[in-house]
Amino acid sequence: MKLDVQVRGKTVAQLYREHGDYLLEYLPSRADVVYTPSYDIVTTQAYPRYADNSPALSVMGRKTWASGKTLEQFFKVELGIAPSAYRDMVERLCQSAVEVGREVIEAVKNEPRWQEVGTAMVHAWNEGMASIRSAKPNRALMGLTRDIEAANMGAPAPPARPEVVGRSELLARRSRRKTRPAAATTDRSSSPKSSKRH
Repeated sequence: MKLDVQVRGKTVAQLYREHGDYLLEYLPSRADVVYTPSYDIVTTQAYPRYADNSPALSVMGRKTWASGKTLEQFFKVELGIAPSAYRDMVERLCQSAVEVGREVIEAVKNEPRWQEVGTAMVHAWNEGMASIRSAKPNRALMGLTRDIEAANMGAPAPPARPEVVGRSELLARRSRRKTRPAAATTDRSSSPKSSKRH
């Protein structure tokens, strides 16, 4: 089943599922596509259980958080948005991330239970701002660095180790020692030169 994605009454894309993945296929005419705010985006990198996961959606065949020039190319090639307009959108997005990031930092100070997730979230946003602005790592493009340092927020917690499913806690732990291969033995009784002594 394919669902039509419409903008101002015109179908611009189709959403469907194939091989367990959701795909969004853009249709040839994109004249009515406009930049709009996004809602319900979750920073999965902020949650230890999901911190090592790659993004669910690929951009121009790549699934990476550090998109570099790929995202700019996608906007230019697929959506017809000029690089200058793309950079303006990125700057507005980054400014918004700084504003909301400061609110997250304040929330972390006031709510200790939110410290782990909030800390990881502002670090992910900070790194994301740098990667979306430039293909080369540049600390100067991280808009929340001063705020993070002023709040004495350390590095985010390392990602959680994936839990093993389907193994009973009552079973003995498996040995991590490697077993040696059995030595090759020769059966002399089948050998033509063998002789029995009585």
